[in-house]
Amino acid sequence: APRKFKAGTPAGKMCYEDFVWFILSEEDKTTDTALTYWFRCVDLDGDGVIRAREMLYFYEEQLRRLEGWNQEPVQFEDLLCQLHDMLAPHQEGHFTL
Repeated sequence: APRKFKAGTPAGKMCYEDFVWFILSEEDKTTDTALTYWFRCVDLDGDGVIRAREMLYFYEEQLRRLEGWNQEPVQFEDLLCQLHDMLAPHQEGHFTL
C-alpha cells in the first residue's frame, strides 16, 4: 500500500479513511497527493525510483487484457522509450517524483 493503513484495521484491509484516500487519488490524478500515492503503488521495492522491471510487472497484466480483446499492444520497449522521451529522467531508466 502506498500509505500505511490506519491502526486497528485488520491486516491488509482498508478502513473508511484509507478508502477515502484511495478514491480521492483515483478520481483526480493531477494533484501532488495523488501522484505520490500512485507513484508509491508502482514503486514495488519502495526505493523512490521506478525502473523498467517495476513497470514491466504492470505492463504484463495490461498486455494479457489487450490480447484477450484481440488488440495490438504497444511493445514494452517502445513504451519505455516514449516515457523516457516525455519525462527526461536524470538517469536513464530511473523515474522519480
